[in-house]
Amino acid sequence: MADGTIFERKGIQTAAVLTDTFRRPGDAMARVHGFSDYRYVVITHPISSLNPDQIRERAEQALPQVLSVLGVAEQPSELSGTGQWQSSRANS
Repeated sequence: MADGTIFERKGIQTAAVLTDTFRRPGDAMARVHGFSDYRYVVITHPISSLNPDQIRERAEQALPQVLSVLGVAEQPSELSGTGQWQSSRANS
């Protein structure tokens, strides 16, 4: 959370991702850094015990929230078969 607020203060758009267990401390950290209304992404805890496929699944589930926090118009259906995000702005 601290990294996200630091980047935002520098004008770098971010989407911090926290597990649900850390929501309350995340809110407190955002307030301490002067971002009481900071939007972030929440995923299910835990993640440390997940295998790579399960992590990918969590990431895909979180993608709509990430896009919303970033204000991106593209939809998750634009994920390629490799699981990599394909933005229409990638070559702009």
